[in-house]
Amino acid sequence: MTSTFHAILATSAASLVLALPGQSQDPEAAKAIAELRSRIDELEDQQSKLLEQVGGRAVLQAYTASNFDFGGHVTSLFAHMRGEDRSTTGHVVSLLELYLKARLDEQWSVFATPGFYLFQGALPDDPLTASADPAFIADDSGQARLFLSRLQAEWRLGDALQVRGGIIGSPHGTTNREYFIPARTIGEGSLHTRVFLTNALYPQQLDGIAVAGKLEVDERHRIDYDAYFGSQDDSPTDAIGGARLAFVFTDLGLSIAGNWGTGRRPGVAGADLLENVPLLQAPFSPEFNGARDYMFGGIDVDWRLGAFVNKTELYYGAEDGYADQRAVSTEWTWFALPEVGLSYRFDYYDRGSDDVVVALTPAIATMELDQGHATEHVIGVCYDPNPSVRLRLDFHHLLLPQSRNEVDMLNLSWSLSF
Repeated sequence: MTSTFHAILATSAASLVLALPGQSQDPEAAKAIAELRSRIDELEDQQSKLLEQVGGRAVLQAYTASNFDFGGHVTSLFAHMRGEDRSTTGHVVSLLELYLKARLDEQWSVFATPGFYLFQGALPDDPLTASADPAFIADDSGQARLFLSRLQAEWRLGDALQVRGGIIGSPHGTTNREYFIPARTIGEGSLHTRVFLTNALYPQQLDGIAVAGKLEVDERHRIDYDAYFGSQDDSPTDAIGGARLAFVFTDLGLSIAGNWGTGRRPGVAGADLLENVPLLQAPFSPEFNGARDYMFGGIDVDWRLGAFVNKTELYYGAEDGYADQRAVSTEWTWFALPEVGLSYRFDYYDRGSDDVVVALTPAIATMELDQGHATEHVIGVCYDPNPSVRLRLDFHHLLLPQSRNEVDMLNLSWSLSF
C-alpha cells in the first residue's frame, strides 16, 4: 500500500510538469515540485527503514483480512433490593464490550471481545449480619477493569465442522451458549450462571479448544454437536472438558440436548477465604473454598415458535468429596408486540457443600458445611424502541439458602448495541 502511495505521488508530480508547460520557468511552481520530490524521498527512506526492522514478509502479511467487522454494546444495571430488615438501592454493573471479527478467507477468522466494566457487589444477604440485609460493596479498584470473554481463532470447513481455539465459551446452557448480553430478555442470569463467566456448576468460559458442527438428517431435522477441552483461567493446570449433543426439529423451532462435563474446581485458601462472599445478587459465593473433582450431566431445551420462546435447563453435578449440586431453570417469553416481551423465569439451585471458616486463631480453620438451596421467581418486561436498544424491568423474589429469609429485587437495565 505504501509503494502504491509513492507511485501516485510521483505520477502526480510528473503530470504536474507535463500538464503545465512553461511552469518550469515559474518560481512558485518549481518550488512546489521540489518540495513534493523531497517529501517522496523522505517517505521512501522511512519505508526502507521499516523493512529493515520488521522484514518485508511481515509487512506483506499484515492487514490482509478480506473483511473486518466491528461492533459492541453498552449495558448497565441498577437495582432496588428489599429485605426483611432494610432496603437499599444502587448501581450493580456497567460494561462496555466490543466485538471484533477479522475474516482472512472462507475458512480462517479471528474473533475477540475486549470489554471494560465497573462493578459493585450487590448482596441480597449481607454476610456480615445474621438477618436478610441487602447491601452494596464497592469494587476495590474503584474504576473500570478489562476483561476478555472471547479471544479465539477459528477454522471452518463448513457447517459440519468448525474448530476454535483460545478463550472460548462452553456450549452448555441456553443463555450461556448464546452469550450476547443485549439479547437477554431478563438482565440477570439464572442462579447457577449469575456470577459472570465462572464455573459454578458448568464452565461458562475456558482457555482451550473446541470443535462444533451441524449435521443434516433430513429437511426437517439435524444434529448439533460440540466438544471442548482446556482449563480455567484461574487454574491453568486443572484440565476440564465436556460435550453437548442436540437433536433439532427445524420446523418446530425445537432443540433438545444432552450435556456432559468433567474436570476440577480450584479452591481458595488463607485470606481469600474471608473475601469469598456472594456478589452480583447471587446468594452463593463466586468461588469454591474447597477444591474438588467434578462431573455433571444435564438436559437443555430451546423452543422458539412464533412469538413464544422457552429456555429450560436441568443439571446434576457430582462433586468428589462434597455434596452434589442440582440446578433447574426455565424461562418463558411471549412477545406480545414485536418490540415488547413479557417473561417469567423459575430458578432452583442447590450448591451442595463447601468449606467455611470456623476459626481465625491461631490460624484460619475450616469445616465442611451444606450450602443449601435457593429458589427464585422472576417476572420481567423488555421493550425494544429500535433494533439496537433493549430496556428491561425485572422483579425478582428470592428465597435465600441458609436463613430461608426472602429478598425482593427490582432491576432496571438497558443495553445499547452498535
